[in-house]
Amino acid sequence: MSTNRLYKFDVFELDASRRALLRQDEPVALTSKAFDLLFYLVANPGRVVTKEELLKAVWPDSYVEESNLAQHVSALRRALEAKSSLIVTVPGRGYQFTGLVKVVEAEAAQLPAGIPVDVLPEAQPGDVYVQHVRERTRIVYEDAPPAQLAPGVTALLTAGEPSRYKRVWRRGATPALAGALMATTALAIFLWMRLQDAPPLRISSYMQITHDGNTKFIGGTDGSRIYYTEDEPRSIDEVSISGGAVAPLSALQPNPWAGDVSPDGSTLLIVSQAGGVGPADSLWTFRILGGTLRRIANAIVATWSPDGESIAYATSGGDIYQCHSDGSEARKLISVGGNIKSIAWSPDGRLIRFSKNGLLWEMDAKGANLRQLLPGWSNSSTQWSGEWDSDGQYYFVSDGQIWSLNERSVWGKHTPAAPVQLTFGPTVWDRPLPSRGGKKIFALGRAKRGELVRLDPKTGQFHTFLDGISAEFLTYSSDAKSIAYVTFPEGVLWRANADGSHPTQLTFPPVYPKSIRWSPDGAQILFVDRSPQGRDAIYIIPADGSGKPRRLLPEDHEAETDPCWSPDGRKIVFSTSPNVGASAKSDLRTLDIATGNVAVLPASDGLLVPHWSPDGLSIAAMTLDTMAMKVFHIASGQWTKLETGAVAFPEWSRDGRFIYYVKWTGDPAVTRIRVSDGKRETVADMKGARYTGFYTLWMGLDPADTPMLLRDIGSEDIFALTLERK
Repeated sequence: MSTNRLYKFDVFELDASRRALLRQDEPVALTSKAFDLLFYLVANPGRVVTKEELLKAVWPDSYVEESNLAQHVSALRRALEAKSSLIVTVPGRGYQFTGLVKVVEAEAAQLPAGIPVDVLPEAQPGDVYVQHVRERTRIVYEDAPPAQLAPGVTALLTAGEPSRYKRVWRRGATPALAGALMATTALAIFLWMRLQDAPPLRISSYMQITHDGNTKFIGGTDGSRIYYTEDEPRSIDEVSISGGAVAPLSALQPNPWAGDVSPDGSTLLIVSQAGGVGPADSLWTFRILGGTLRRIANAIVATWSPDGESIAYATSGGDIYQCHSDGSEARKLISVGGNIKSIAWSPDGRLIRFSKNGLLWEMDAKGANLRQLLPGWSNSSTQWSGEWDSDGQYYFVSDGQIWSLNERSVWGKHTPAAPVQLTFGPTVWDRPLPSRGGKKIFALGRAKRGELVRLDPKTGQFHTFLDGISAEFLTYSSDAKSIAYVTFPEGVLWRANADGSHPTQLTFPPVYPKSIRWSPDGAQILFVDRSPQGRDAIYIIPADGSGKPRRLLPEDHEAETDPCWSPDGRKIVFSTSPNVGASAKSDLRTLDIATGNVAVLPASDGLLVPHWSPDGLSIAAMTLDTMAMKVFHIASGQWTKLETGAVAFPEWSRDGRFIYYVKWTGDPAVTRIRVSDGKRETVADMKGARYTGFYTLWMGLDPADTPMLLRDIGSEDIFALTLERK
């Protein structure tokens, strides 16, 4: 393969000599290995390239697992966004680049020897241009003798725009102006090269700190210990950063969650969820020595300011506040709505970043200049956490893997570089927490694995089902002869006979189906996945494996979630929000299959997860604010509230008399409620059990209304990842 060529395909241009990928002249961020992988595929268009060939070509001197290759292919597809179909997975063989590729040989301009040159389109005579390319700076100009450049000056570099050209000198400029310009040029080169020459980070070693495998959540570190939340039973524990014995903290509030540690290491932030997630969540400070508790505010997540004098916190309604460390003088910074999961304050005190609805956002410390941090970077729904290192040089974020952002600024302009991936492979990494010395990252490493179980009504115990396959969203066809399910955590949709035999794969990564629903005639399956625009959308696919997924409402610009067929198969009901929380918005809509007309269900504001009753006369749905149940009676157009408490994964019984659901607050259990009179009864106790799934939990019913769950048999522990510069 020539490295002096331009490979043009679709809206992209791959420059082999510069190792750059451009989309309509705009650079696309790729890691070094992702670029090598794309280069090899583009240079072999139309041919199925085996996994072995790719591994040998991209990692010639290293042993790399196939899962690593799959991770890089997934990253490439994210970078290509709507054009991700250019790279097709050929099951059992490898990958194929399907785009039409035009190869153009790069030519060098004829300029004096000894001056490195790139060709600059549309250059004007008498203009001097520059471009930073890879490790060195090259001069680009026309009709300008080398003598007109000051000795030792190579280029003027534009901060944050290394792939753009800038005119730095024009014939006719006065000597004084030219001299000043050249002096500025020299300073620019010095600053830019110092930034660009900073060696990238890599993970050189891993050390496991905890060893119980239980579900946990990292809070903060004081430099010698890590404070984290143990899920079952709920407690806040501490462990040395070098591992060893685990000790619980005492005298804490009910249902506590560990948060950030103050800069001086003396005080831990704690959120108490005594009544479950909601407006009643309370934020406390806990003096580690002495155990003194102080109530601060109602909040779901919080962080310390760099000087330890203030706290920034978010409420369940999506409001962000700032107060003094004792809780006084609280003031609202901004209302952003949505589900806020993490918040961090930059070491220089200028910025606050937080995750909302699975995406990272940034604003200044006064609540102004709100913007999405990495638009278009990742469509993952797990961008829940991010944190700066102690000197603010790097920002670490996770989307299932850990990435670093170089946070250095030029001339006071803050422009983070493209994220660089630090971890690879099947382990899912979350909550990267830099050590106080900056030489390690503490993170949760999850080995995801589930086991399908079904309730034995006689014993009240759950037992393995279908050989304990790791699958969720399992649903039966209307004749109960076939099943469809999604493997976890791979996210592949399959159909099979009811006993699990003769499975047929229906989807391939990066598609990840959720909330699957079989059509009443058994011919099609609905599911939800992210659209190329990053929103949840409804797709439909033939159940016999004869076709590819098709977007059901391609012109819709709102989120589409939780689709459900009407019993006659003529309509589909769905909701418009994947999020929960007091300020989230959603309504319910019906789609007429024959006409394509979409109508809003009356008085459905603030509702989601709709389910059509088996007789077609009612629709059950969940409320956004309390996650309780309501039932819409189609004939009367009226809603009836059911006193369920907070619910998850509601399902109608086959006869339509009951709604089964998971009661997840208080004592968790599978519960059912009789729709006619609201009488509730416990079906199965879930206290102390560990369950998993894409949404942390999943429940379904078999044709006999027997509950099915995905039991967690994976492991989750805290690791210390050692950072080194390459």
